[in-house]
Amino acid sequence: MTEYENSHDDTPRFEPWLAVLASSVIPEFVALYLPPQFFVPAILTTVALFVTGLVMLRRQTLRRRQTEMRASSRPLARPVEHARLEPEGLAS
Repeated sequence: MTEYENSHDDTPRFEPWLAVLASSVIPEFVALYLPPQFFVPAILTTVALFVTGLVMLRRQTLRRRQTEMRASSRPLARPVEHARLEPEGLAS
């Protein structure tokens, strides 16, 4: 079991990507109270935050998958024990 798959740990964790995704709606709420010229920059900020959150989620997923693969993978080849080989006829 990896550190991410602890079935006894039901406490929620802080996920940075989720915070960024959730914060992407803040510029739109702020734009409701600002003059209309700030509406387009607010939308661009919302899109940028949302895309950043998705990228963070993807990177976290890939990082967890790599960690799980490293933890579950076994070495493919066993180390070879090197024995000293004597050429025939030279044995003492």
